[in-house]
Amino acid sequence: MIRKSPVVASPLRLFDCSIPCNGAAAVIIGRGKTEVELAGSGLSTSKLASFEREDMTSWDSTINAAKIAYKEANITPNDIDIAEVHDAFTPVELISYEDLGFCKKGEGPYLIRQGATKINGKLPVNTSGGLKAKGHPISATGVSQIYELFLQLTGNAKGRQVDNANYGLAHNTGGAGSMTSVHILKKAM
Repeated sequence: MIRKSPVVASPLRLFDCSIPCNGAAAVIIGRGKTEVELAGSGLSTSKLASFEREDMTSWDSTINAAKIAYKEANITPNDIDIAEVHDAFTPVELISYEDLGFCKKGEGPYLIRQGATKINGKLPVNTSGGLKAKGHPISATGVSQIYELFLQLTGNAKGRQVDNANYGLAHNTGGAGSMTSVHILKKAM
């Protein structure tokens, strides 16, 4: 189906790209006891123009934001049980797997081919459907990712529930990788 969709900008086809759409989100933050806690959070920026970067297949902002979040949560990428990654375009998803430390450089496609990112895989990714499936309402995207992780960590994701998820990672980027946030949520013990 993807391979038969119209070319947008070679080699990307229509279904390699998320649909920009309208959307809004609101979050109520409180101090009370909850089932899910924010374990770590990182934000990083990089050069806006991708052609000014040393490597166009890696985003410093993601690498640095992830390092900050992992350190704050006192965990490693291997501790993540589920992830919502910014997959506005197919290559961004693959680059993100590598930059978030889920695999080595150049091995992003193998995670998919091996089934690791499926709902019953070693690291389920985008159980919400991701941006290519549900649309990409700029700014509201990050909140929707966190909401999906909340549902997963509390056992309320119904037909797409991941078993035994304790840590979830939300990765959101903007400006062609010039700004990235990484949030790590954990099930309260």
